[in-house]
Amino acid sequence: MLQGCGFQFWYNRIAWVSTWYADDYVTLSSAQEERIESLVEQHAYWHRTTQLPRYNQFIDDVIADLNNKTVAENYDSYGERLLSFYYTILDKVLDDAVNELAQLNDEQVDELMDNINASAQKERQEFSKQTSEERREKAIETTIESYQEWFDDLSSEQETLIIELVNKIQPTTELRLDYLKEWRNAFSLALAERQSESGQKALRSLLRNPRQLRSSELIKLSDANDALRKKIQLTLFTTLSDEQVEHFIEYLNEYREDFSELVQDAD
Repeated sequence: MLQGCGFQFWYNRIAWVSTWYADDYVTLSSAQEERIESLVEQHAYWHRTTQLPRYNQFIDDVIADLNNKTVAENYDSYGERLLSFYYTILDKVLDDAVNELAQLNDEQVDELMDNINASAQKERQEFSKQTSEERREKAIETTIESYQEWFDDLSSEQETLIIELVNKIQPTTELRLDYLKEWRNAFSLALAERQSESGQKALRSLLRNPRQLRSSELIKLSDANDALRKKIQLTLFTTLSDEQVEHFIEYLNEYREDFSELVQDAD
């Protein structure tokens, strides 16, 4: 949605988008909407002035690695830095999020859980409708499209590498859906105690680290898939032409320009 309609357009309307999105899950009172919009605006200003410059530095570093052909040496740091960006935001908003959850009434909690569970059930039903072959073909199509967005036209060798990646990835969707069901059950129990110290502690833990409820099997498969993606992605980068590298740099710079303009417009 952000890419299709303009990143800056939605970023500048993040407070409205947040309440609009939340309203899909729970009916908010006017006071709650106003309070959430005010909180989001405060956090958005913090994010615009302190975090977007970090993202631009990250883009600069990736571009430098592309030009210096040092992507492989710094590959692991990319994921670590992206996770750092995510957790920095999460830690900033977590107390306010828990506080807002604690102020929901019983009817709102029931509505929230009903909608969350309905969304999860729809996802599981859509997954069940597809055969494993249909899922594989869709994954190949989606992955190729993603890399085409980065690198423009792909060679037959590059498409073969991508297909090899998808074919070797071990499916984890069913395990992930099971883990998310465990999370929803724990979240529901925490919401029932949302006004107590222990309940709010549980909410913070579930929101800060939802993956703590993953099964050992899911963790093992996910780690193996991550290692496989790394191996094939690094191989893919060695096959890039100068034109493809240039296209990827232009792709990154479009985000850099958006971030820079948003920082400049902060005041």
